Amino acid sequence: TKRGRCWIQSVLSAMAFGPFVRIVAQITMVAGGAIGRAVVEAYKEAAAGRGAAAAAAQKVARRRMSLDEARKVLDAEGSVTHTQVEERFQTLHKLNASSEESPGSPYLQARISAAHKVLLEHLGSHESKTGAKPPEE
Repeated sequence: TKRGRCWIQSVLSAMAFGPFVRIVAQITMVAGGAIGRAVVEAYKEAAAGRGAAAAAAQKVARRRMSLDEARKVLDAEGSVTHTQVEERFQTLHKLNASSEESPGSPYLQARISAAHKVLLEHLGSHESKTGAKPPEE
């Protein structure tokens, strides 16, 4: 009988917690669904180039490359000419392009293109200020 009372008490205590557990489970299901939908929506916005994540990525991408960094990317130390910059750009861009042997690197191609643009702008502004081409190596 003592054993029977313990069993009855455990059943009664489980019955008392039953509605509470059911309510907590329902709240968890509703909140989990809402969080899941929010995550999916945020991913869609980021993939489409909208939203806060995309804005942060674009802000970083718009950061202008310095002249020193551009020289390092294109390995153009000292004074260089338009021709040298173009040759170096073409070589590096082709090396990082996708091909049958390699998937390539769009990131490196973007960095190389940015460096190319910065160096050409610098060479163009140097020519307009001095009225002459920069010295050739």
